[in-house]
Amino acid sequence: MPSLPSAIAPADALLDWLQHAWAHPSAEEARVPIGARLTQLLRRAILDRVVPPAHRLPSTRTLAQALAIARNTAVPVDVQLRAEGSVVAGQGSGTYVCRIGPDVLPAAAVVEPVARSRAATPLAFSRRGRRYHSHPLHEFWTRQPFCPGQFDFALFPHRLWNRLQQRQLRRADPIQLEQGEPGGAPELRQAIAEHVRATRGVRCAPDQVIITDGTGESIDLVARLMCDPGDEVLLEDPGYWAATQVLSDHGLRLHAAPVDAQGLPVPVLRRGQRAPRLAYLTPSNQFPTGGVMPLARRLEWLQFAARHDTLLLEDDYDSEYRYEGAPFPSLQGQDAAGRVIYLGTFSKTVYPGIRVAFLVVPPGLQRVFADASADFYRDGDQIVQQVLADFMREGHYAAHVRTLRREYASRREAMLRALDDALPEEFASRRLSVVSGARGVHLTLALPDDVDDRAVARAAIAHGVTAIPLSVYATQVGWRGLVLSFAATPVAHIGPLVDALAPVLRDALAPGR
Repeated sequence: MPSLPSAIAPADALLDWLQHAWAHPSAEEARVPIGARLTQLLRRAILDRVVPPAHRLPSTRTLAQALAIARNTAVPVDVQLRAEGSVVAGQGSGTYVCRIGPDVLPAAAVVEPVARSRAATPLAFSRRGRRYHSHPLHEFWTRQPFCPGQFDFALFPHRLWNRLQQRQLRRADPIQLEQGEPGGAPELRQAIAEHVRATRGVRCAPDQVIITDGTGESIDLVARLMCDPGDEVLLEDPGYWAATQVLSDHGLRLHAAPVDAQGLPVPVLRRGQRAPRLAYLTPSNQFPTGGVMPLARRLEWLQFAARHDTLLLEDDYDSEYRYEGAPFPSLQGQDAAGRVIYLGTFSKTVYPGIRVAFLVVPPGLQRVFADASADFYRDGDQIVQQVLADFMREGHYAAHVRTLRREYASRREAMLRALDDALPEEFASRRLSVVSGARGVHLTLALPDDVDDRAVARAAIAHGVTAIPLSVYATQVGWRGLVLSFAATPVAHIGPLVDALAPVLRDALAPGR
């Protein structure tokens, strides 16, 4: 930058620069709160030498007048920049740019641009990175109506949650804010143990409950501690894609076996064949087909696990949502040999961003699991864990789940009714059917083998509705269908959205196509 003739010139130059930048923000800058935006601009002006070191900044009053903002917006900006070490208070008055900003990197040296061919070559992903990036689910997961994984936040008791959170913040122990107990907040572990005992028949003490940041982390922890590279893992096909991704990252040999209407069949081992070290199961609501494993098969799995020292990973991801009949107790609750690890999550009952899930490990494993969880992933958000514990202990969680169950039952019925009204001939001809049962937060539709479910899903997305093709959850051919979530869509909106989807299905299922 050329030298400036006087000490006042940089201030004038800065005001001109600020006024122009303030009047022409980028789309991203326009969304930033005013105070934060001004801080960013002044920080950039200092880094870019719009105002050089040791020169005075305009006063907060002058800044406020030049940008037409309140002075009490500009004053905290000045305080923030002083705290960062970008500016200092002068001996007389005013604020000056530091000669050397202690927390600011110097401007990068100018380097010659690299050759175009080299610059255009991106870094290569690892095999794991390529496997993740190439998974077909990414093409179809579009945030619009009926997309799985979305929920209606209007149903969440925000005021109550905020009140509990403020109460926790007022009484938080400094140690609690620094780090938590290995395995998670004791109060939350106690609340979860009581809840799963009462609602799912899980047999556990509070110290067997290990808090994690999500089901993926839970599965990762199990793989780290209980499996060796080369061990065989049995998975459901179709099944939960994230479980496959996590387990494959540990060098395990994955075998996906087809499910039937009763979930994953127990394997019949050939002579000399090794039993799988681990089997991943969703027995109470198979994802994504919706099958329920009957008692006889559950007992077969428990006998197999005890005989062959196989670990059963029971993912009970949405057992709260059952709309007809009494639920089966958990597989873990029927396990007498200590071969089941139970997985649960709050992402489908509280809100997805809460990032709280849990494992229930067999007796004797809890100390190592708790310590390893703290060492590998740290201790999670202790305030959120304490708030959730209060939410559960004071009865709010149970009441909230009852509210969700009633509302989701209504939304499920609305989707079934709308589909039946819009596509009666397709259902009558059995070219379209609902295979999922009265549970969970999605419907799974089965399509004939001659229909390309991915082409149907692409057309649905173009019509404003997300339908995930069933085939993307499968490793073997032969699965054709669509997965539609009703959790985030109010009853009044479901009919019109199904009407938008219906022509896509009608065209795909037309005879002779």
